[in-house]
Amino acid sequence: MQPLVTREQDLVLLTTELKQEPAFAIDTEFERERTYWPRLQLIQVAGRRTTAVIDPLALENLDPLYDLLRDPSLVKVTHAGRQDAEIFYNRMRVPPANIYDTQIAAAFLGYGDQIGYAALVNRLLNVRLRKTERVTDWALRPLSSGQIEYALADVRHLLELRERMNASLEKKGRLAWLDEELTFYADPSFYAEDPARAWMRISGWRGLDRRGLGMLRELVLWREREAGRRDIPRNRVLPDDVLLDIAARAPQTVSDLAPLRRLPAKELERNGPALLKAVDLARNLPEPELPLPPPVPRDDPDASLIADLLSVLLRRRARDLEIAPSLLGNRRDLEDLVGWLSGPRTEPEPALLHGWRGDLVGRQLAALWEGKSALVVEGQRTVSVRDY
Repeated sequence: MQPLVTREQDLVLLTTELKQEPAFAIDTEFERERTYWPRLQLIQVAGRRTTAVIDPLALENLDPLYDLLRDPSLVKVTHAGRQDAEIFYNRMRVPPANIYDTQIAAAFLGYGDQIGYAALVNRLLNVRLRKTERVTDWALRPLSSGQIEYALADVRHLLELRERMNASLEKKGRLAWLDEELTFYADPSFYAEDPARAWMRISGWRGLDRRGLGMLRELVLWREREAGRRDIPRNRVLPDDVLLDIAARAPQTVSDLAPLRRLPAKELERNGPALLKAVDLARNLPEPELPLPPPVPRDDPDASLIADLLSVLLRRRARDLEIAPSLLGNRRDLEDLVGWLSGPRTEPEPALLHGWRGDLVGRQLAALWEGKSALVVEGQRTVSVRDY
């Protein structure tokens, strides 16, 4: 089979071969800097017996590949594959099944939380990958043999990486941790952002009252629809600060929009009535239907100090386990734990008390907070935990 798949019959043949294997590697090349929707430009796959580049610009029907991605019996091996999975989810409307992410697996083995693919291949397989096509435009056709070979290198080593790391993870008793961590790929909520809360991404929204927040929400919802319809980046429709300014001014006529310096005249002419419609919709909403802003985080110096103390234990445990500290938990996780421990505990348990995190560090953190253990400096250099 040719390494570049541009015909549907060849795609069927390729996917039939891949279906006979327990796992295959997958990666994509895409562009989203100039668009709203990511534009898929290449799909690279590799099994034990075959590697190929699928050209989605030449193929109208990718269903044979999507059938593989939906098949839970096949492991799909990727590296830092969250954006790739999102692209496939948007096309299939279901999550790809049984994803194995080598970047996350590497974090469980102490290679850092975001090690790159080339660095991991070099460290584990002693193979140095060429970087000649890092800034290539993958939408240009025809593809050169050098481009095809470069693209294939992104998947050629993934299956061997998985085998090497799984052997180490099994030896350390961590395969179950990885399996638990990777479940987010199969959760539809991971891919589904609530557009009604997109207004919270706009810097400066706390300066608006609830009516203004309602206007900002409707303006942001309108921009999402408009950017998707025109397939251009959000800020190419209107920048964030313009939406915020419109919500603050609450205009009633198109002429009220004219003084906005960063509102392009072309957009004012094209979308002035639509902007006013969004503002009017919020202006007439009943009070209970307006956005309720989340409370401002309470400045609690004691809670902050407690989180600082717990972070020492978390980092100590990460070092003992030889895994990335951020894989165990971050500052927000620690603050959530302190808040939950200090409160009525009516909310669900925080992430640090769940699953493998709870077993490895969460209960120790809770014991430290409850005064059942202490951090001790021994020999002037070593931080250890002492139980009471």
